[in-house]
Amino acid sequence: MMAKVSDFGLSKSAVDGVSHVSSIVRGTVGYLDPEYYISQQLTDKSDVYSFGVILLELISGREAISNESFGVNCRNIVQWAKLHIESGDIQGIIDPNLRDDYDIQSMWKIAEKALMCVQPHGHMRPSISEVLKEIQDAILIERAALVAREGLSDDMSRNSGHSSLNTGQYDIAGTEHCLSIDESVAQPTAR
Repeated sequence: MMAKVSDFGLSKSAVDGVSHVSSIVRGTVGYLDPEYYISQQLTDKSDVYSFGVILLELISGREAISNESFGVNCRNIVQWAKLHIESGDIQGIIDPNLRDDYDIQSMWKIAEKALMCVQPHGHMRPSISEVLKEIQDAILIERAALVAREGLSDDMSRNSGHSSLNTGQYDIAGTEHCLSIDESVAQPTAR
């Protein structure tokens, strides 16, 4: 695994309840909140910006800064992803190594939230709690799609006379929007 955000040895501790910390920037290029360059203050919303960049990296499989990856007039993942997402071209940013092994609605949910995280002004960004909620919702969508795909595959196996697929047990409780899946189904798969 390759580290995406580093230099934690240069981090500065803060007291709880303090709204910002002033420091000389020593962040990882591509992840640093653009407002920092103006205000010289790191805030909770600075962390949200950095996390948004990480979400874009996870979706696309690309690095935050690149001279080759994003085309002629673009060096950074934020500008590149924003152009694609705002024009409705989510497929243009999704890592081809995922090979359509995902639900497009969950991908849209993450991509849209990532764009909100990398807004140029901190007051326009969501809280990390809001981001977490969207990620949890996207996971539920993804799991429901997995159950549907597994069920479809199981039906096809029964029709062909070969039943080698174990779909496990699953329960979707509609009133609480809760999804529980047998552990063998819920484990991440190699992509």
